[in-house]
Amino acid sequence: MHSGSRMHMVHHLDVAQALILLLTTEGLGGEIFNVADDSPITLYELANSVGKAAETFDETEGPPNDPFKGVQYISKLRSKTGFRPLVPSYYVASDLDNL
Repeated sequence: MHSGSRMHMVHHLDVAQALILLLTTEGLGGEIFNVADDSPITLYELANSVGKAAETFDETEGPPNDPFKGVQYISKLRSKTGFRPLVPSYYVASDLDNL
């Protein structure tokens, strides 16, 4: 995959919060929801956070074909349940020493 490919990380606290909200909100039967954090991280950033970016990716690879691939739509979850991530990004989890 391209080093600029993005993906959402979702903290276990937010998975639990989303499940509780979905189970206790009336009128959602049969609907499908995405659960994600607020800030997708690139594969380069993730590899770099553990010191593996230089050995994992070729710096001459060029731009990604689709910079929005991997970005999740969570507006439906927000609007129907009031969900807001408690841990909004990988960096917040890292800063809190809660990965």
